[in-house]
Amino acid sequence: MNDEVLHQLLEDNHQVLLLVIDALPFPIYYKDLNFRYLGCNRAYEEYVGLQREQIIGKDVFELFDKIPASIFHASDQELLANPGTQIYETPVHRAGEETIYVKFHKATFVDEQGNVAGLLGAIIDITEQKILEKKFQRLATYDDLTGIYNRREGRKQLKKLCQEATRRQRPICAILLDLDNFKQINDTFGHDAGDAVLKRTARALDRYSRAHDFVCRYGGEEFMIILPETSKQQAVQIAERYLAQLRQLEIEIMHGEVLQVTASIGVGELDLAFSDREMMLKQADLALYKAKNEGKNRVCC
Repeated sequence: MNDEVLHQLLEDNHQVLLLVIDALPFPIYYKDLNFRYLGCNRAYEEYVGLQREQIIGKDVFELFDKIPASIFHASDQELLANPGTQIYETPVHRAGEETIYVKFHKATFVDEQGNVAGLLGAIIDITEQKILEKKFQRLATYDDLTGIYNRREGRKQLKKLCQEATRRQRPICAILLDLDNFKQINDTFGHDAGDAVLKRTARALDRYSRAHDFVCRYGGEEFMIILPETSKQQAVQIAERYLAQLRQLEIEIMHGEVLQVTASIGVGELDLAFSDREMMLKQADLALYKAKNEGKNRVCC
């Protein structure tokens, strides 16, 4: 079926369809059974950077780089092998240009006898949508102030890691760390100083954590560290190392004044016989209060 016959077919069935297609702001094209272009709208001309007459009769390998062309061609083959509709998203990389993300909406069309005669496709640029999705995902995963994982992600990972520890019958512990006298820092030096302390603390905890550990801001001035493959005795040693690192921090605030921080730390261990992660956190929380009550700046379990 050539372009002229297709135009006639479309006009016979939908008199205004071609005008509508040409007026739409997103690229639309149609191809024959040999995957060669039969036609397109003005938006597709702009998308490809060629005039319609230069596009008709060519295939994707003559219009696009090899990698995106291979992706486009494979999906076209799949659609003609299974006629109907097809929707998918893919990044598009172009030499010298930023990567964009597009969504393809494609469908097969038939001739007068009802036989599949080709395919019709529309391309929608979803780059801005993807950027927003990533921003929302980051907001849902990371703490906006400190840049480390937030409480929501911490709870999610705690559940996952505890389930894995139970399945494999391997030890796992949790540390709850609370900065000492944080309210006094805020009241005396202001919230900017408090924010600086939280940022530096988060950076130190993240920097000195082991590769398979998980660090998050659990709330306010409290942090949680999940320690897979770690017994209670090992967890206490690790907590003492964190405490030592925090004692060495010197945080410069306004007028060149330097703050030093300490923390109270509680350690809890998962009982593999019951696998109750909430009980492990409760243990860590009680141990944290014990550390506070015994003078702060220490580890308890």
